[in-house]
Amino acid sequence: MLWLLLGMGIAGILTLIFHTFYVKTSQVKVEASCSPLTIVHLSDLHGRTRFLNGALHRLVNRFEPDLIVVTGDLAQHFGQLERVLKELGRMKSKNGIFFVPGNYEHEQSVGLKKKKYSPEVYEASKIAWKEKMVILENAAFEIEKDKSCIQIYGFDNSVYGNERYQQMKLRSPVANLTILLAHSPKIISFVKEHHIRANLLLTGHTHGGQIRIFGRTFGAYKHFHIGQKADETVDLFCISRGLGTSRLPVRFCCFPEITIYHIRHEKNPCRS
Repeated sequence: MLWLLLGMGIAGILTLIFHTFYVKTSQVKVEASCSPLTIVHLSDLHGRTRFLNGALHRLVNRFEPDLIVVTGDLAQHFGQLERVLKELGRMKSKNGIFFVPGNYEHEQSVGLKKKKYSPEVYEASKIAWKEKMVILENAAFEIEKDKSCIQIYGFDNSVYGNERYQQMKLRSPVANLTILLAHSPKIISFVKEHHIRANLLLTGHTHGGQIRIFGRTFGAYKHFHIGQKADETVDLFCISRGLGTSRLPVRFCCFPEITIYHIRHEKNPCRS
């Protein structure tokens, strides 16, 4: 009996390790009126850059992305940031890496408590981010690719109510593809309230709940879906499971996730 219990315990630990450290890739096909495009969505690293199936940059680079977007929570604490940014610097994106801050860009975990960063630490972090990524804090960016216009708008962290929407003077009045980025999926209420139209809304923050039983999330984020959901305002509302963990250092039936969006041309124009 003792050996059986010991074997079950070891099997349980190995299962948790596998579910926590093995990255799964979700591939999503999206039709839009722009030229073909491959977008990699990363979220909620929380300092995690190495997994059972490889280093994060290798898992990303094999898809030869046109764009990489990162929706916040790079590190659990400031001491991890340099290593995470070094890993992001190894990623190859034809048209850049775009980043919106999460709540862990404003705070860090100290033991079981959270501690807010000072304004000086936050500004120092921003300088480091800018070396690797384009930061979008309530700001837009426009990319011209193969005669298509791609507009990206990034919201500052909605967990703290910092989100704002500013109509930017961009070169093209109409976009072939509009992408909204935010850390928390709570942004959907703001988007609907302000009637902001887009083709994709990419978010994270929930970690998919980290622990899922019978396909259901239990706890704080059970009212949010995971993955992609059709929406009338933003054609596709997407919530990533993210890569790292917070509070509980384990996942179960909720693997770390990299999401690949394959944008393919359609004949009828998409909304912008």
